[in-house]
Amino acid sequence: MANLPILQFEEKIVETGEKNSVVVIIGETGSGKSTQLSQILPRHGYTKSGIIAITQPRRVAAVSVSRRVAQELDVPLGEDFGYAIRFEDRISSKTQD
Repeated sequence: MANLPILQFEEKIVETGEKNSVVVIIGETGSGKSTQLSQILPRHGYTKSGIIAITQPRRVAAVSVSRRVAQELDVPLGEDFGYAIRFEDRISSKTQD
């Protein structure tokens, strides 16, 4: 797993999510928001009743973040973890994030 700044706030993020129905995470570029939140939240059961969606402003970013997380999780892209963008997606019935 990557050693990114957001990881030091994992417990605070989970605690805040348990107390609030909406949480906005703000952090510097490269802090791990996109790649690590999509791994932190499932570890704490947040995919049991729904999905986790990480938005990206560009197609290339959406695909590259998805590939990175699938690689870190050592899962095929499009199974447990995937992406959906206009005219293209890599998801399955198993996709959680």
